Parts: sequence; C-alpha cells; structure tokens
Amino acid sequence: MAAGSEDAFCRLFDHYWNRVYSSALVLTKSPPMAQDIAQEVFLQLWQNREKATDIQKLDGFLFISARNLIFKKMSRLKLEDAYQHYLSYQARVESGDTSVPAEFKELQTIVEAGISQLPPQQQKAFRLSRERGLSHEEISHQMGVSRAAVKDYIVRSLAFLRKYLREHALLAIVFLSNLP
Repeated sequence: MAAGSEDAFCRLFDHYWNRVYSSALVLTKSPPMAQDIAQEVFLQLWQNREKATDIQKLDGFLFISARNLIFKKMSRLKLEDAYQHYLSYQARVESGDTSVPAEFKELQTIVEAGISQLPPQQQKAFRLSRERGLSHEEISHQMGVSRAAVKDYIVRSLAFLRKYLREHALLAIVFLSNLP
C-alpha cells in the first residue's frame, strides 16, 4: 500500500473496516458519526500512504487515529453548539429580553472581539454565513469571489475563533453549554 497499490489498500480496508467502525461506534454511540470517522481514518491512511512503512502496529495506529478524530470532532461539535447557544441568546438580547445572564453578555463581548480580529474578507464572509444565514453561493455573489474562496474564509474564521474561544472564553462556553 505504501507504494501506491490500490489493491493492497482495498485488502487493508476490508480487513480492518469492522474493527475501526466498531471502535468508533463504541466511542461515539452514533452509527453515522462512526461511519464518518472510519471513512476519514482510511482516507487519511491512503493520503499518507508513503508514511505507512513507519507504522509498527496497524491495529493500534488505526484505533488511535479514530480516537483522535473523534476527540477533534466532539470538541468542534461542542464549540459549534455553544456558538448556536450564543446566537440564540444574542437574539434574546436584541429583542430586549432582560433575563439574559451576565455571563452571556461577557461571552458576547469575547466573541465579538474574536470576530473583529479576523481579516476583513474573512470577517465579512463569516458574518454573512453565521449571522445572516447566507449560503456559500450567495456570499460568493455578494462578495465577488469564488465559492472556494468563501469556503476557505469561513473555514479559516472558524479555526481562528475555535482557538480564540478556547483561550479566552472556556468558562463562558461551559456555562452556555449547560443552559436550557
């Protein structure tokens, strides 16, 4: 497989698929997510096949790869869930709801500070996507750039904001994740 043999890769895939999928299913408790994780593990294995000769125990490598992808995905889902809570509370603030907790207002300040640090094009694409709900196609027309550029702006924005929120708002995110 390391030399690029698709047949060798298919044999590895057939031999290890059930183990990787089952491990992912045990950790995620979600068949669709387990399938996505297993597919991603094998995709990464194929994409990095030149390095496969360095792998001592393929079973262990595949399990660790699946585990790491699951942790990464779960972390991303928690942050996205917290951001959705943020948006719903922001709507309540804008509507004049006075029952919004002070912690939310603090998180709102932190999120806005993070967004303001994005480069102008990323900031614009992010706001159009997340605050106005526009599709990548609509944003590309409005900004006069390709859909690929819009996707890149949003991916980079999310990566930056995830890191920024981890550094600046961990307690506020935990608080918001526990709100009804």
